[in-house]
Amino acid sequence: MSAPKPTLRVLVADDDRLLRDIAAATLAGAGYVVESAASGDEAVAACAREMPDIVLLDVEMPGGDGYQACTNIRTLPGGFDVPIVMVTGLDDPASIHLAYDAGATDFVVKPINWALLLHRIRYVLRGARTIEALRLSEQKNAALLKVIPDGIFLVNAAGAISHCFSPVAGLPATPAHVRHLNELLPDEALPRALQCLETTLQGTPVALEFSLPGPATARHFECRYLPNAGGQVLAIVRDITQRKETEAHIQRLAYFDALTGLPNREWIGEYLQRSLSEAADAERSVGLLFVDLDQFKRINDTLGHATGDALLRQVAQRLSDALCAAGPGAQLARVGGDEFIVVLTGQPAAADAERAAQCIQGALAAPFKQAGYEFVVTPSIGIAMFPQHGSDAQALLKNADLAMYEAKGSGRNQFRFYTSAVNARAVKRLSLEMELRRAFDNQQLEVYYQPQYDIHSLQVAGAEALLRWFHPQRGQISTTEFIAVAEETGLIGDIGRWTLQQVCRDLNHWRAAGLSVPSIAVNVSGRDFMRQDVLLRLSQVLEEAHLPASFFELELTEGVLMQDVESGQRSLQALKEFGFALAVDDFGTGYCSLSYLKRFPLDTLKVDRAFINDLTVDADDAAIVRAIIALGHNLSLKLVAEGVETAAQLQFLRAHGCDLVQGFLLSHAVPANVLMELLRAPHAIAADRTAMAREAGTGG
Repeated sequence: MSAPKPTLRVLVADDDRLLRDIAAATLAGAGYVVESAASGDEAVAACAREMPDIVLLDVEMPGGDGYQACTNIRTLPGGFDVPIVMVTGLDDPASIHLAYDAGATDFVVKPINWALLLHRIRYVLRGARTIEALRLSEQKNAALLKVIPDGIFLVNAAGAISHCFSPVAGLPATPAHVRHLNELLPDEALPRALQCLETTLQGTPVALEFSLPGPATARHFECRYLPNAGGQVLAIVRDITQRKETEAHIQRLAYFDALTGLPNREWIGEYLQRSLSEAADAERSVGLLFVDLDQFKRINDTLGHATGDALLRQVAQRLSDALCAAGPGAQLARVGGDEFIVVLTGQPAAADAERAAQCIQGALAAPFKQAGYEFVVTPSIGIAMFPQHGSDAQALLKNADLAMYEAKGSGRNQFRFYTSAVNARAVKRLSLEMELRRAFDNQQLEVYYQPQYDIHSLQVAGAEALLRWFHPQRGQISTTEFIAVAEETGLIGDIGRWTLQQVCRDLNHWRAAGLSVPSIAVNVSGRDFMRQDVLLRLSQVLEEAHLPASFFELELTEGVLMQDVESGQRSLQALKEFGFALAVDDFGTGYCSLSYLKRFPLDTLKVDRAFINDLTVDADDAAIVRAIIALGHNLSLKLVAEGVETAAQLQFLRAHGCDLVQGFLLSHAVPANVLMELLRAPHAIAADRTAMAREAGTGG
């Protein structure tokens, strides 16, 4: 027999010291922990202190006999379940009855057969554990049946209920009080229920649903039948009212916009398909207007999505009211964040589509008021007509979308009809994308450097790396144009990595020539910055080039920083700790609040050229530039002015404490070899720049 675990404790209560010692030695040798008591009262006191796993209790003892001690132990906490074995020299029926009446689990007769006693203890403990497990299982099952919402009962083929395990919440009567299904189910559901019972008894589980009228709304139930032994069926009845309401809600969500209540993309797509099919059969026209709200993302980014959502609801209401007032035949839907579609039916002409577009513009012309702010929301609208501009829904949507981008590119708050020229420009853009990929693969891109000058000494103090594309046939491609394409296509990541690698090659070349290398500013795209591995990607390039991060200043726009402030702050902190300097490019044109600006670990603010252009003739621009310079210095940031083109601008910036300037007055962006010459002879070139600036100022 394997020894029990030493954690099992046995209490031996007997007034015979020798018997206690023998019991202690025998039980300890079998692996039990033994505690002794010389009387019934001592045994009860020992159990009160800590209940053992089993008690051996002599019947005849001074200070409380075994019967009374057994009774008292049963009243203690935990005493009801502990096994108690009575030890007695009497084996007559009366003594045995007294032992069991007192609560004994088992009894042994003196003189004790110790080997047999060990087996008795072992099996009594096993039985006690089994009983405890059964009791806990019954408690758990009872608790589960109380909390589950289902009604569970047995029913025969005739519909008679033989047993109820748990009642059905929500039914006017429950199986605990009824004897047949016809007392539970509505009359119209009973024949189907009996058919289901018959099918289930043949071995196939089935289910049916039924409804009952309620005080406010109908309640819905599901009855599921499962085969059971003895010619009966286990029926599980569940209240599925919430599920039915959820399904109806999901159905609505599938076809209607939750924010505005308008039909959504799925609904309008099916509606457009039907309208085109009917129009084709009747040889009629259909108009499609694609509406996009201009620069709406800025509102979300600046004031939060709650304000943006409230504004969208107002926009949707105005559009709905205006189109309804314009007459029947115009169906409005919201198909995206700030995108709407209008389908015109009933043989509309181009003039009707134009009037609908003007109606939309008029509806949005008046300012909106929301959250204490006043907004002007303008639409860009693209129009496509069936069948002239597309023979199916997909073509019509694509062409209306292209026309909308044409309206947006023409200055916003306009509408444009789709034309072949619109398509040609879209094809040109696609061609530009493919040519950009080839240019990148064939190393046609070049890195130029826009020198940055100390505003007092006019010596080169840094440079901004700029990407240039010189097309073999088309000449220089606008950076704004091809970078936008790279962003849209995802090519910007590879281009950004290549640019940084080229800057590293140039830096190493200048260092090998013994030049003092300034900090180089490198633009980081929003797509790259929002990637979680931005630091890993940048650091790998620097490690391959054996260059420290302190040689570089990473430039990000306000819009990029405000896309996700918390995530952006973590990324900036990681880049800063790695050794990069950090700059905000085009400062003043975005929506970076001062509280966020203070939290970001920045080094430099770059004042956008839009404020520099007219600062000598526009008092507002001058005031803005002065304020930005003061703000930056108060935050211990370096100030760089972009687009300095006149001596007057330079003098203004110098007078108000700007640190660095860049622009055509002092230098255009130059190739790496030209910047190398600027670095090689900084003093002579600075003297030339000073004279030039002085002459420009005199001439002005």
